[in-house]
Amino acid sequence: MDTRVERVDDTTVKLAVTVEQLRVKAALDEAARHLAEEVKVPGFRKGKVPRKVLESRLGKGAVVQHAVQDSLPQFYAEAVREQDLEPVGQPEFDLDTFEEGTDAAFTATVEVRPDFDPPAVDGVLVNHPEWEVDDEEVEAELNQLRERFAEAESVDRPIQIDDLAVVTISGSRNGEPVEDASVDDQLYRVGDPEQTGQKLDRELLGTSAGGIVKFSDTFDGEDDREIDFTVIVKDVKTLKLPEADDDFAITASEFDTIDELRAGIREQLEAAKLDLARGALRGRALETISELVDVPLPRALVDQEVQFQLARLARDAERYQIPFDQYVQAAGTTMEQLQEQLTENARKTVRAQLVVDRIGRDAGIEVTNEDLTRQVTEEAARMNMPPEELAQFMSEPERLGVLFTDAFRRKTIDHILERIEIVDAPPPALLPDDEPGAGEAGAGTAASDEPEATGAAGTTDDEEAAEVTAE
Repeated sequence: MDTRVERVDDTTVKLAVTVEQLRVKAALDEAARHLAEEVKVPGFRKGKVPRKVLESRLGKGAVVQHAVQDSLPQFYAEAVREQDLEPVGQPEFDLDTFEEGTDAAFTATVEVRPDFDPPAVDGVLVNHPEWEVDDEEVEAELNQLRERFAEAESVDRPIQIDDLAVVTISGSRNGEPVEDASVDDQLYRVGDPEQTGQKLDRELLGTSAGGIVKFSDTFDGEDDREIDFTVIVKDVKTLKLPEADDDFAITASEFDTIDELRAGIREQLEAAKLDLARGALRGRALETISELVDVPLPRALVDQEVQFQLARLARDAERYQIPFDQYVQAAGTTMEQLQEQLTENARKTVRAQLVVDRIGRDAGIEVTNEDLTRQVTEEAARMNMPPEELAQFMSEPERLGVLFTDAFRRKTIDHILERIEIVDAPPPALLPDDEPGAGEAGAGTAASDEPEATGAAGTTDDEEAAEVTAE
């Protein structure tokens, strides 16, 4: 078999393939045998119909069509292996000749992984996402704890933000009561209308006990038609928080002093914030590195990623039992805007995947059984399912490749983190021993007074970073 490759563009090639006539005859004979098993011809046993009889009964075209359908993909796959290509989409075939007594000829046009020079990783500056906890965050968490032990006291003043109002709400349309929009003696916490967007919050602010407010607003479940609301304010209450002292610490926690409680809160917040920051760092590092190189993006990969994201959104809508179009509308966007946003996200994801894969291959990253086991264990924990169950699910051949790719990309990202310089990184003592950059010498860190890394487009959250590590 002879194959010539023509580069159509940066991501597309055309293969011109010629197949020897002996292989063409073999393919036609095999197709005839298959058809003989399916066709009943009087006077012949099933499977024993001569090819010439089949052709006279079905026409030569039927045998040729069957042979082409069966053999062309095989010839194409052989040509791809010979030329060491990496297709990323389905080929488009154009058949020139396929008949007995002569060589067959066809072309296959397909998108392939682009060839590009990988970016230099060593010494690239990447700002570590914020991981430190300030006093305001500690006090905010402490106040939330105090609110759990707070008592509501009536106050003789107009309603303010965060007050509790005892209200009776009556909803009507065209003078007729709407039961679903009415409630008696409801304890309602008044929020900031600039943040909540609730018209009720806006109307209640500044109203005192005994006051009545009237307004019109839409109501869920009523086809977005407006309802007339009358709200009677029966009482105004404020939360009286307990003093932040040692007595409160003893009552609300296992600590004996308020200082110990604050220290415990800080430790918990730091652990949670650091965990999020380390996940975000992986996404930020990928984004920074991938933006250092211009990578042609195969349309097939971008389309696949868009479909993956759409499927995930559809699953979310199904989980909330909301029609997909309403789910999109609730997010404050349109299908056209969503498609545009997903396409842009997909382009970033595909570019990062291509860059990671190239860096990993050049670095000679190898995946071991231990790597696969770790990948299964951590994915199972994230999905809240037994590792053995996930391992059984992933053992199918078509899924094993995805698992391998996940582990390969994970190890490559670890490799990248070991070689870049991370600005404002946490001290190694705070990092797990097996995490990149956790060595005693502070490998992969840079002093905080170094210039900010250029090219970073911002923080990528842990879920987005996980997407890069494979669909």
